[in-house]
Amino acid sequence: MSTSIATPNGQPMKLSNLPSRLIAISAMSISFAAAIQSQAGTPLGKDAAPVHSSSSSVNWLTGEGVNIGGIIFPHAHFQAVYGQTTADDLEHFGAGHHDPVSDGWTIQGFEFGASARVNEYFEAFGTYHLFQEADTRDWDGEFEEWFAKIKNLPGGFELRGGRFFNRFGLHNSTHLHGWNYIDNNLVNGRFLGDDALTTIGGEISWNLPTPWTSILSVSIGEAQSHDGHSHGHGHGHDHEEHGDHEEHEHHWFEGEDALFNDTVIVANWTNQYDYNDFHQFRYGASGAWGDNKMNELTQIYGVHFQYEWRQNGYETGGRYFRWRTEAMVRGFDYYARHEDEHEEEHGHHDDHDHHDDHDDHDEHGDDHEHEEEEEHHAHVHRGSETEFGIYSSLIYGLDNGLEFGLRGEYVSGVANTSLAERFRISPNVTYYLNPARTVYLRGQYNYDHSPEFDDQHGVWLQIGFNWGGGEVR
Repeated sequence: MSTSIATPNGQPMKLSNLPSRLIAISAMSISFAAAIQSQAGTPLGKDAAPVHSSSSSVNWLTGEGVNIGGIIFPHAHFQAVYGQTTADDLEHFGAGHHDPVSDGWTIQGFEFGASARVNEYFEAFGTYHLFQEADTRDWDGEFEEWFAKIKNLPGGFELRGGRFFNRFGLHNSTHLHGWNYIDNNLVNGRFLGDDALTTIGGEISWNLPTPWTSILSVSIGEAQSHDGHSHGHGHGHDHEEHGDHEEHEHHWFEGEDALFNDTVIVANWTNQYDYNDFHQFRYGASGAWGDNKMNELTQIYGVHFQYEWRQNGYETGGRYFRWRTEAMVRGFDYYARHEDEHEEEHGHHDDHDHHDDHDDHDEHGDDHEHEEEEEHHAHVHRGSETEFGIYSSLIYGLDNGLEFGLRGEYVSGVANTSLAERFRISPNVTYYLNPARTVYLRGQYNYDHSPEFDDQHGVWLQIGFNWGGGEVR
């Protein structure tokens, strides 16, 4: 029995059915934020931890300020993970191609890139990612991003063109070396793709004339996939690799079939409001629309919020705290054929005639009769589905290089597909080995739960090295 692209019963998900643990995540976040606020502090101009170095001088050990002719600024990054998990099918258990793919060592990747700052109007960026294939462990690579942009245009406009991680919420446009956790967020990996929602196209951004920073971005381009390192985004296995008929006969289509696969329009609106030197807020909304791998419509809507506090305000160093939350709703149409088991076992010869010998078919009947016969031996699933996902993350850092994180996540799942309902809690501890925070060790524990695979546990240790200054985004 084979399963081609399919779709469920068209019943929309009821948000009122979300588990009560989501309420616990929000309550935990609010209470932790209130406790930290009592210690006074300041805001943060970027998502990373405060850096204890000056960008005005060249530091060859950290790469800060290193340049070629004052125009080209190189970057290099390396991340690797060692750990163990109770999950049996880890390759399809992750939420992104950077995630650990097996017990033991996983080389998450080497990145080599450069930022070009030609003048106050023109900038460019490119980065190449070298990685190991999830299944064969062979080395492969791709240019994750390459784009140029024109900024400081009249009216507050900016243009960007090339291949880029789309501005959708807060996490999507961040590379692995900028993550606060070892693995990708569940909702980002499932809704936006293994690595990120990435397109080749153009984008226009408008810095709105408001008292605070408010930027509206709209892009259009062709969605890019990352061949060789796909994940199931649920407890689903690949048909061809695993061949387990009983495991997959209820899957009308694979979860990745709902991802964007053609022209995509993406809109993002993000605001940044500095209450004072110590407290900063970022908030906004996003949307994306395009065809999926079933040649049907997929649309995603998201909201994002971040509160940040820094003990030393705009100055570097000191303690810091960040609370970030993103929530998304995805709706998609589907069309899939589920072949009848009897037809597959006993009708192979007829199926061969239908698909491989159209001339003989024309001699014995027309295309309409052919389609009717195929429909008789197959279940056709057509409809629409809605899925919800959310993550909430807390980061608290000390001035001695220690950083503590806690992330809670939930995705609602879709019946009769590999998109399983899933809940995950991930506490972690990071220790930065140098004042510039370019070399670090990170330990993380994952508690994973789903009706498909019950409770799973994972313990991971990551090593990371980042070299170079800030990148053009």
